[in-house]
Amino acid sequence: MAALEEGFTLSAVPLGAGPHGLLGVEQSDKADQFLVTDGGRTVILYKVSDQKPLGSWSVKQGQIITCPAVCNFQTGEYIVVHDNKVLRIWSNEDVNLDKVFKATLSAEIYRIHSIQGAEPLVLFKEGAVRGLEALLAEPQQKIETVISDEEVIKWTKIFMVFKHPVLIFITEKHGNYFAYIQKFNSHTLSKYTLLLGQEEKSVIQSFTASVDRKFISLMSLSSDGCIYETLVPIHPSDPEKDQRVVRSLLLKDVVSGDGRNGVALTVLDQDHVAVLGPPLPSSKECISIWNTKFQTLQTSKELSQGTSGQLWYYGENLFVLHGKFLTVIPYKCEVSSLAGALGKLKHSQDPGTQTVPHFVNWETSRGHRLGSQNSEQSKRI
Repeated sequence: MAALEEGFTLSAVPLGAGPHGLLGVEQSDKADQFLVTDGGRTVILYKVSDQKPLGSWSVKQGQIITCPAVCNFQTGEYIVVHDNKVLRIWSNEDVNLDKVFKATLSAEIYRIHSIQGAEPLVLFKEGAVRGLEALLAEPQQKIETVISDEEVIKWTKIFMVFKHPVLIFITEKHGNYFAYIQKFNSHTLSKYTLLLGQEEKSVIQSFTASVDRKFISLMSLSSDGCIYETLVPIHPSDPEKDQRVVRSLLLKDVVSGDGRNGVALTVLDQDHVAVLGPPLPSSKECISIWNTKFQTLQTSKELSQGTSGQLWYYGENLFVLHGKFLTVIPYKCEVSSLAGALGKLKHSQDPGTQTVPHFVNWETSRGHRLGSQNSEQSKRI
């Protein structure tokens, strides 16, 4: 069984979100503290339990932050990118970002990944990846082009597998999607073509993923309102050869495909996913939790002020931009059982929360289950 608890707002001050919402919400080196990067010039450090900001840093007028700020877990420092190529590194004691460490790189950055147990990794828009230390030692080093012309990165995620980072990024070109898997213990890059099957006309609106020792379970929420799964091998038989993987239907009709502000998807654990979007074409936006093992809707909550179509989770908290305010919605997911999935277990609910069983063909339930992830950013593409 799953439940959504009453949400709360982190700050009474509206965030400076851009037309597509926030750039990101990232974990700091303290379990209860998060870096929130708005769509313009500011990074704010929040303490969730106190529901208040601990610090705020802005780039100067005329500059714009282009990647979410992250924490370097090895040093406790923060890193942000502005104007696509400029790195800024600072600590809690710093006040003015214009006076902190600066490095200008030779190529545009798509995203900085930071995860416990590894140095931060920089993913460039052309598909190359570098460790932060190597970049700081030679900021103007030449960055190779990995992806083809007109191929654009749409989503990316990092995992730890056998104590080594594994990075996945998804690209799109002329309606075709590709998955790249970068392993850093063996320094190999593998490419997969994602075959959409019979749903080739649908547009993928959101990605999420979990990992086990052999596969990355890549899930996608498409414009037809369905969730699909693709199992991407971490250890391909022939890393030098482009390979193909097929996606299969996981959940049907979870949201209306014509959400005004987009939809979002994130995996919570091996049996549950959270979905953001309107359940029906005429309905308001909702956040819901689905059981993928038994294919049932567990709980949902209406978000009357609308959202940006973005969803993040850390620990047992979901983060969503509700109106102009960043809202935290605690959730709980219990170990799956048939009775629990059908909503027969007794549980307490908030007045705004409802549980609706959704029955489907049980034979389509997937047999392969994968491990959970620690965090997720799911952004409208």
